[in-house]
Amino acid sequence: MENEDGSEPRLIRKLVADPLSRAVAIVSWLDYIEIAMLAWDSSASDAEQLPRICDERVHISTNGAICDAAILMPSQSETQRVLLVVAILDSERQVYFLYLYEIWTYNNSAPSLVAKLPLPFDIATPLRIVPLPAFPEHFVLVTEREIVLASALQLLSGDIHLYSQPLPRLSNDTADLVRSCCVAETAILSASDVTSSIQASKEMLRSPLLGRRTSATASPRLRDTSAGCELAQLLYISLQSGTLLRVCAAPVPLLLLTEITPASMNPVYTKTGDVMLHLGRESPHLDQTVFDYVFLSGDCTANAIARITAPNDHNGSERSFSDTSESAVNMDAPLCWTFPVLENQSPIVDFTLQKDRTYLTTGYADNGAVCRAQFGHAVRLLGNIRSDADRDSSSEPVLVAPVWSLYVPSPSHSGHLVWCAVMQHAGSYIPVIEDGNGGWQIFEELRSVIADRHLTFISNIDDHRILCVFRDSIDIATLECGSFQTDRLADAGYGDVFTHGSCVVSDTGCAWAAVAGLAAHQASLHVFRIPAPEETDKQDTLLPLFKIALSHEVSCLRIFTVDTGVVIVSGTYAPALHMYWVDPGSLISEPTPIPIDLKLMQASGKQEDLGDCMDIDTNPVVSDIYVLYSSTSLYILVGLRDGRMVWSASDVRLFAGMVNGTHGALPLFGEATFVEVGKVPVSFASTTLQLQPSAHTVFMCSGLPYMIKAGRLSQLEITPCPGESNDLESIHCIVPLTTSAVTESTGCEAGRFLATFSTGGASVLEVEFQARCSVCPYPVDSEPRRVVVDPDTGMLLVASVVRPQDATDGVAFSTSCLKVIDPGTGSICAEVRFQPFELVCSLATWHIRGLKSYRYVCVGTTQFSEQTDGQSGLTRQAVGGRLVIYNLKPRRKPRKTQLSPDAGQNMLVDPGFELKYVWESDRNGPVSALSSLGDSYLVVAVSTTILVLKLDIVQRQLIECCECSLRFAATSIDVCGTNIVVGSKREAVNLLRFTPAQSDGTSERLDLVHSARFGANTADARFLASDLVAGVDHNGFLFVVGVPGDSVEFALDFVLGMHLGISCSRLQVGRLVRRLDDCAHIVPWSGMPNMSSRSQAECLVVGAVSGAVWTLARISRDAFEVLGCLEQAMVDMPPLHPARPLVTKNDTLNRARGRSSVKPVGVIDGTFSTLFVEHLTDAERIDVVRSSPELMQKALTMSRSDTFTLDSPDPGAQAATIIVHLISALNRVSVC
Repeated sequence: MENEDGSEPRLIRKLVADPLSRAVAIVSWLDYIEIAMLAWDSSASDAEQLPRICDERVHISTNGAICDAAILMPSQSETQRVLLVVAILDSERQVYFLYLYEIWTYNNSAPSLVAKLPLPFDIATPLRIVPLPAFPEHFVLVTEREIVLASALQLLSGDIHLYSQPLPRLSNDTADLVRSCCVAETAILSASDVTSSIQASKEMLRSPLLGRRTSATASPRLRDTSAGCELAQLLYISLQSGTLLRVCAAPVPLLLLTEITPASMNPVYTKTGDVMLHLGRESPHLDQTVFDYVFLSGDCTANAIARITAPNDHNGSERSFSDTSESAVNMDAPLCWTFPVLENQSPIVDFTLQKDRTYLTTGYADNGAVCRAQFGHAVRLLGNIRSDADRDSSSEPVLVAPVWSLYVPSPSHSGHLVWCAVMQHAGSYIPVIEDGNGGWQIFEELRSVIADRHLTFISNIDDHRILCVFRDSIDIATLECGSFQTDRLADAGYGDVFTHGSCVVSDTGCAWAAVAGLAAHQASLHVFRIPAPEETDKQDTLLPLFKIALSHEVSCLRIFTVDTGVVIVSGTYAPALHMYWVDPGSLISEPTPIPIDLKLMQASGKQEDLGDCMDIDTNPVVSDIYVLYSSTSLYILVGLRDGRMVWSASDVRLFAGMVNGTHGALPLFGEATFVEVGKVPVSFASTTLQLQPSAHTVFMCSGLPYMIKAGRLSQLEITPCPGESNDLESIHCIVPLTTSAVTESTGCEAGRFLATFSTGGASVLEVEFQARCSVCPYPVDSEPRRVVVDPDTGMLLVASVVRPQDATDGVAFSTSCLKVIDPGTGSICAEVRFQPFELVCSLATWHIRGLKSYRYVCVGTTQFSEQTDGQSGLTRQAVGGRLVIYNLKPRRKPRKTQLSPDAGQNMLVDPGFELKYVWESDRNGPVSALSSLGDSYLVVAVSTTILVLKLDIVQRQLIECCECSLRFAATSIDVCGTNIVVGSKREAVNLLRFTPAQSDGTSERLDLVHSARFGANTADARFLASDLVAGVDHNGFLFVVGVPGDSVEFALDFVLGMHLGISCSRLQVGRLVRRLDDCAHIVPWSGMPNMSSRSQAECLVVGAVSGAVWTLARISRDAFEVLGCLEQAMVDMPPLHPARPLVTKNDTLNRARGRSSVKPVGVIDGTFSTLFVEHLTDAERIDVVRSSPELMQKALTMSRSDTFTLDSPDPGAQAATIIVHLISALNRVSVC
């Protein structure tokens, strides 16, 4: 909101809309209201009319703080009269007033103050003004303690005898404040309710206007009380305690407050927030219950829809209510059913990052929970495959890869095809299909073909033919008259075997098959062309077209169709990689070999970290191969047996030229990239069960599943596939079962897959093809506050608060506990309880490695005492703290745990860890932060003192080495080498330097070397580099400071800052999503050691109290300049253009600065980029680019360093494509 004099803009409190769409009032927090009149286009039809904001605006100066404002419903005879009611705290008299302003729509005169009514002294602070649409010029005033019914007539006449009803109070006799409210429809009340309310109001009030109605309140639906009913306006109000109220208001006066009873034991609306919206009313059947639907939302709230029973007036007819009838509604006992829409994880108290997973302690559910948030393709377990012999056994069947999937004719429905899985079981290959009842049955027709034979490969040729590759022969099984007839395609010969096979169907309908053979001293590849059924020259084309001699045994084999040709790729145990091109139009020519030097790829390749990898083999064997391609690029993916995957890209036109010999000996594929995926051999699988494998998407497995996509902008994406309820860490092989379909539960496209596990067993999984952030909660039966992941064991260390009402052992005080949770199963492995009235403030792990390794868990607490004061009630006072150290060690006797009380047979073996008490120390203040310093030191923050403790293994004790005192209490500690950054409450950050003991006898020393003092109440601070520190304060101000070049300078240099506009709790350095993207515009932070690879360019991750997670990445100067110009161009667009955000020009500055005095430096707001990519059409993007010649020039200049192709000759379209490519790449790397 801009001031008339052009001074500093004011902070907007709310936007008030007129019920008849005549005006809009923009209300600030203090002394200022701006009213904009709306105009309508009379020439357009009613359906096409849109309001237009007039240029002329009027302003109101209230001379006080504004509590709330509302525009009342006018009477039918005065539709040109706008009445604005404002609740104001007078700055001079410190008294609350109700101001009534009058504006006429037919002139542009300033608003006139027509009434000013002081509120009685016994009425509490006003919170909300709610107009009553059914009663013109009437409204309800909600205060901290009561609900007041008033009208414009009372304000004009100066009547201070306002009718009110008290709100419910809490058990300790404190006010239960109103959080939100909404207006519903009307209801007809019975005569008994109206009469009793009128008698009560006459005893309370002595107003001369009692019972009078103005001419403005006349309505054809109003009934006189003698007629036995009265029209009332329904309102729904949510209180801070979670109580939901229904209010019936009428100008009789009448206010009926009824508490709504939840119909379920666990109501969702106990977490109601600041947003309520009445969605409508439903009457399923006449003379039955009517329901009001209310949407509940807000900060720190689960979004839900509440269905509330409402009075049924049958359009004004009388209604008798019965307490015994289920279909009738009792006014004294409305019921509520709640339906969750979107769960909210707020507030985020703490979080930690572990590769591609984020563990958060949140306010999920009633007592909070530890949540695992992971971005990727959600995976759900649909069921397990068990054989008939295993149905009565508790053990899983022994199912071992390889496994294949294909289509077979349905045995029960003629002409239909069903999916079939072929897997190895007890030394035999068994085909299984679904039986229609949720079970599985053996497909006997196909079993007769493959039984008792060593199967190497099996696949569909078409709907009726199946290619079977055995060790000794290659057969084609054709379905005829309900059974399969086999034709021999080739024999292995004496002493020869077939080891691998692959098959693909071309666009013409013919199939291409490649089979690897192994003789006594020679390996070879056999290539077959299997004609389509309509071809007549079958006998001439069934013989092997080519036989390629190889020097080493084949380890994997794949065949693909690319454009108009066939590509054969094989890996050998040499190790070596061989690629061949077959021209289908020239069957007499030999396959064209395409040289690929795997060793050269390893020597020049880049390293990317995607997961835990086994020891890297210097001479790895190729385990699997896959080829992806888009319209511009072709990718070759090579899986290795040491758990790595190497990929390289080639331009499609260069590939075609290389095959045709026009490019000579030029290198076909570019620089290779190695990705550390897992600990087992990497395998690939198509995402669809079709005769032609997917050319753009593929599954990759190495323990955990990943989905790889060839993006539309020449980007290769690798995204994890997390399980929602269990970890999928032992998948050996995965194959598709059905084509994709939209799931009813999520509305996302998903497919079904069969996965076999290295531990034995096979399961049917449902995998979503659209990546999203899936959240898996771990209930801990208490309020979690701190969470740390142990780097060695992977266990979650969770510190939580145990309330008296939550304790199972009947304790009558608040305390804390420390739990060890297995993230794979959610089971609690160990738990320790702390002293009464003791809360955990900090949590850290300390690993000491040497001849004997120690794994310590360090806990910092604060101790408090509770005192009862007659005026202020229960108060707490901090009296000290403790430092407690535990040893996390394996349990000697593993135990079995049950997943849930109703799990029955579901017993899991506990990983076997326990917490053993080691050492403790009492401190004179709260231990607010902890961090390990090397292998022998521990840094502890006790109020304003920073201590360094040293572990003496021989004496088994901690020795205080040195300390440093700060001016204000410390909130966080982070260590980088010997540098220590400490966040404080009133100083932003302090940089300390630790000097170890020297050989000359000099003891340890801790010195304060640098500080940044600009008044930030720092919540957390972390090292980005050895000379760069990032921090965030509780008000949401994010800043980065650097060590000055002159070491003598004490103050840290301010690098950048931005206000996020929301309260923040924690900051981490990492990446929410570890997907592989070749984005050259995200660069590492300067000074960080070993930062040569872009994969180590981490982001800043900030957790907010509202449940939001922000990510900030450092980008290149070219990208920064382009996005800065884009932001300015979108702000300068015309007001009605979709690219212009609904903000003023100063809002970007206000949001970036917030309450801090530091102006934003070096920050780009990602909101504009998201709007440009996701909400604009191609033509609208081009309009934005053309509006700024500087933006177009910078974008086209930046494209010279990129490798993708621009198809459009239009410079504006080219620049828009470049910007979209840039933003998409940045979002994929930094944001989930």
